[in-house]
Amino acid sequence: MNSRKDKYYNKARAVGYRSRAAYKLLEIDNKFDILERAHNILELGASPGGWTDILLSREPDYLLSVDMLIQKSDEYPYAIRGDIRREDAWERIADFLQGREMDLILSDAMSHTSGQHDRDHASSVEICRAIVDYGTDVLRIGGNMLMKQFQGQYTEEFIRDYKPRFKRNYITKPKASRDSSSEIYIIFAGYLGSD
Repeated sequence: MNSRKDKYYNKARAVGYRSRAAYKLLEIDNKFDILERAHNILELGASPGGWTDILLSREPDYLLSVDMLIQKSDEYPYAIRGDIRREDAWERIADFLQGREMDLILSDAMSHTSGQHDRDHASSVEICRAIVDYGTDVLRIGGNMLMKQFQGQYTEEFIRDYKPRFKRNYITKPKASRDSSSEIYIIFAGYLGSD
C-alpha cells in the first residue's frame, strides 16, 4: 500500500481536507491553543492547502497565504506567490499588509527534499531562520510563530538563537506526522519585540 494512503490521508480525503497536514495543525492547536486569539494570520508554505482548510474554518479577520505555487482564487483571496527565503518576498508581504500586524505566523513550508537528511535539515533551518528574521517585522508584540523543521544538528542552535525574542518556546511532533519523518514543529510564543 502506498505510504501516503495511511489513516490520516484517508481521513482527510473523506472530510474534504486538501491534505493530511490539516490533522497536524488540529493536533498542535488542541495542545497549544495557538488559533484561539489569532485574528490576523500569515500562512507560509500554504500549498496544497490542508492548513488553509483549518484556518478558513476558524473565520479569521484576515488571512494572507504565501507559497511558491499559490495563485489568487476564491479559496485564496489574499495570496502572494514568493520564496520566503528571499527578502523581496517579504518586501511584497509588507507592502500587501500595509502596516497590519499579524497575531500568528505559521509555516508548513519545506524545500524539495533530496533524501539526504543533513542537507534537508540544513535547508529547513534556513527557511525557519528567514521566517523569524523577516517575519518579526510584521508580527505584533505578544504574537506567535509556528514552523516546521527537520530535526537535526542545528535545531538546538536555532532555538537558542531565537528564543530570547519570545516568552516561551516548544517543540512538538503531531501523531499525524509519519513515524519515519524527522519533521518537528517549533512554536515561539509571546513575541517580545525587537531590541
